[in-house]
Amino acid sequence: MARAPRSRGADVTIRDIADELGMSHATVSRALHDHAAISAPTKARVREAAQRLGYIPNSGARALRQVQSRLIGVIFPDIENDFYSAAMARLSRAMREAHYELVLAVSHDDAGIEAQHVRSLREARVAGVIIAPSTHLNATTAQLLAPLPVVQLLRCHPLLAGPLVGVDEQLGIARGVAYLASRGHRRIAYVGGPPALSTGLDRLAGYRDGLRKAGIAFDESLVMLGDPRPEFGQAAIERLMQADEPPTAVLFAGSQLALGGLAAIRRLALQVPGDLAVLGYHDPAWFAVWGSGISAIRLPVDALATHAGATLLAMLQGGPLPAELGPARLEPRLVLRGSTRTQGPYGMATAD
Repeated sequence: MARAPRSRGADVTIRDIADELGMSHATVSRALHDHAAISAPTKARVREAAQRLGYIPNSGARALRQVQSRLIGVIFPDIENDFYSAAMARLSRAMREAHYELVLAVSHDDAGIEAQHVRSLREARVAGVIIAPSTHLNATTAQLLAPLPVVQLLRCHPLLAGPLVGVDEQLGIARGVAYLASRGHRRIAYVGGPPALSTGLDRLAGYRDGLRKAGIAFDESLVMLGDPRPEFGQAAIERLMQADEPPTAVLFAGSQLALGGLAAIRRLALQVPGDLAVLGYHDPAWFAVWGSGISAIRLPVDALATHAGATLLAMLQGGPLPAELGPARLEPRLVLRGSTRTQGPYGMATAD
């Protein structure tokens, strides 16, 4: 009798790979163990099929698959980013209270590294995964994650089916632009991540929306998009301030971009907000102590992490999710400090 087709990413066995390729069980087993008697082309075919089907080479753990795992995988692109480090701390507390332990993996926004981490987490038999997916998440990663409860945090990717727990990025940025415009700024620069990221796309849309509602024409020369790291933030400010008509305000759509941008502002001996008003994003603790304080669009990190963790725990229980859990877009809020005081005549700063 023919074996029923097995869904990708399920508990795939050597027999499944053998049936897929029309090979013997022994040949596949030897190929996977790099036996000298198996030719290189055959090994390559077997390994390709094993990866495509989502085979997890861990027979000892597979024998324990009926035992409920107490491990949760977390995949973040950059743990040095203030948002992800804060989210990890909150998730760790919440999961520990539920008697789960977290296994952290950092993808560095590299789809290949991300796929390797997912494979390792599957081998470790994690019960579920919370992930901020990379820009170019690949099909292998999606297949390996398919059998698991997955929650996407902050970012989303169309290959993943898990619910997104994020913020209303567009609303937050639009409110920031509206505030800067209300302070008299007309040349508002935007320094953000690439639109290939779901967050980058939404934040850029918010910037455009904010300008439109304020009656300010979009000026492409005031938009700097790149890798959301300090190095790009620094380069963006240096370029913006060399223009014949430099901006009077800048919105950094990421705390790491702000970190680099503020370093450039200090190196150029610019006065904040006299020469350049600054509005940041996320509001890490250091924003409050830089100069007279950096105004920010604050993300509700604790609420996001708590909601994501609770949603995953509910998914692990099976059945429909409670109405208060599942996909969510929480609202950020504006926190005002000294970096955005009112723009007065001739570009001079005045008190709000």
